[in-house]
Amino acid sequence: MNWRRLITRSVVTAAFLGVAVGFAAALSLEKIDQLTSTDTFCSDSCHVMADYVAYQPVYVNSPHRTTYTGIQAGCADCHIPEGLLQATWTHAVSGIRDTWSLLSNDFSSREKWHASRTGMAYRVRDWMLANDSATCRSCHEQDALKPRRERGVRRHRLAQRKHVTCIACHYNLVHQKVAPRREFLRKAGVWPLTE
Repeated sequence: MNWRRLITRSVVTAAFLGVAVGFAAALSLEKIDQLTSTDTFCSDSCHVMADYVAYQPVYVNSPHRTTYTGIQAGCADCHIPEGLLQATWTHAVSGIRDTWSLLSNDFSSREKWHASRTGMAYRVRDWMLANDSATCRSCHEQDALKPRRERGVRRHRLAQRKHVTCIACHYNLVHQKVAPRREFLRKAGVWPLTE
């Protein structure tokens, strides 16, 4: 028996099977990411989102949902980063955290939900600050932004010059207003913001 040939065949077979399994896993993860990144999944798989966020006027009439261009950003556009591995990791971590939150908190009334909103808003803002508003930048090109007012033009120039990220100023763009923490504004480089 030729041991070299047997070893070579075993290595080639194992490599082929590894590539095939890896390819199948990547395709599966991509499909799962597509299914779990829809607004329907985000709002209808969790009654709390459906009851207190997805169909509320603050969200439905926000600048990212009701635009003159007809382009609508969905939940995943802001909350899930691009890239298969990053998206899969974020889905897994967020899913576990959200499930734990639903099991350990009482969101049976709007008042109880709103009592927790501030902490949730802070957590998402801190995440976006840490990743330099990557999800914003996946749709918006900073150099192509053309604010309608002169004040906006000045603020965007200042933000670019000081390397201030999107979430630092646009923290109440889509959801119900939650005041920012002074520490968040300091870390974001906008406290105090001077021209």
